[in-house]
Amino acid sequence: MDDKKLWICLNLAGVNPSRTKPLLETFGSVEKIFSISTAELVKAGLTEETAEKVRNWESLPWEKEKDFCERNGISIVTILDREYPPLLKQIFDPPAMLYVRGELPGDNSILFSIVGTRNPSVYGMKMAEKFAMELSYCGLIIVSGMARGIDTAAHNGALKARGRTIAVTGCGFGHCYPPENVRLSKSIEKSGAVITEFLSDVRPEPFNFPRRNRIVSGLSRGVLVVEAGQKSGALITAHLALDQGREVFALPGRVDDLTSRGTNQLLKEGAALVETAEEIVAGLNLEVKKAAPQKGATSVPLSSDEKTVLENIMRRREMNIEELIAGTAMEQAKLFQVLLSLSMKNLIKELPGKIYTPV
Repeated sequence: MDDKKLWICLNLAGVNPSRTKPLLETFGSVEKIFSISTAELVKAGLTEETAEKVRNWESLPWEKEKDFCERNGISIVTILDREYPPLLKQIFDPPAMLYVRGELPGDNSILFSIVGTRNPSVYGMKMAEKFAMELSYCGLIIVSGMARGIDTAAHNGALKARGRTIAVTGCGFGHCYPPENVRLSKSIEKSGAVITEFLSDVRPEPFNFPRRNRIVSGLSRGVLVVEAGQKSGALITAHLALDQGREVFALPGRVDDLTSRGTNQLLKEGAALVETAEEIVAGLNLEVKKAAPQKGATSVPLSSDEKTVLENIMRRREMNIEELIAGTAMEQAKLFQVLLSLSMKNLIKELPGKIYTPV
């Protein structure tokens, strides 16, 4: 951790993330930034107050912050480290460093964000969890902000699918927000990571969350918005995603529902309307093998579970979830995984009411 103290001091000095990247490009290293004069730092874009703090970094409480991280199993990943998420590094104002509990994904991982209102309907919660589960089955890592409502449902969906998920918080690790998500936070750490750019004692103030949202979108290949009012933070995330060149998807909602006004507005602005996880996979241009069934057989390699489910559906022509559970003796989570796989191979399709039929 000793080599991280100057990065902690950048944070303590209040150096804006939009200035860190240019400073590193100009001076070559974080050590050089701390060795130049106040005048040079101001010339490079810092305020005089911030420049003075950088020059007097030894008086900053970096040891307290460092000790907190060591005691609480928090690692520090800087923008120059190999573990730093590659897509996040490409945005205009990437955080200079991330505080991490858990494990960040590898370079080849596909991250996808699901966001929405803190006050969703039962339908919104169900859809957020469903999409998170199904995208997790496809191997995507679900990113969200661990807020109440849609964020929580998205994380839970990924965890139920035994997938990986990343939570980006709007406060430091000295706080958990919302407080009822302490257990969820621990579960996320075990299967993915909880991350923040904020110092440990930073409280979950309202102005932190728009800043947090650029990381949620910046980490991800795309963003799905599930229920959002016209002034929802989820819309901020969606617009940030567009600015960052990410794909934006939205679920349509009832025209008389306040939590649908934001998503419906996104659709008017050009967001992709989606009804299934397969449409998101296709929208992200991920490779999916598809083949049509041939009289109960297929040239596409199938697992034994896939064969069992497909044979049941082919025999009955139409089956709902309850019938499939009874006919295959599979757990629901496993069954959903197999159904999604068969759908993506274009062997079955889903009808309204969670009824499945051969293509």
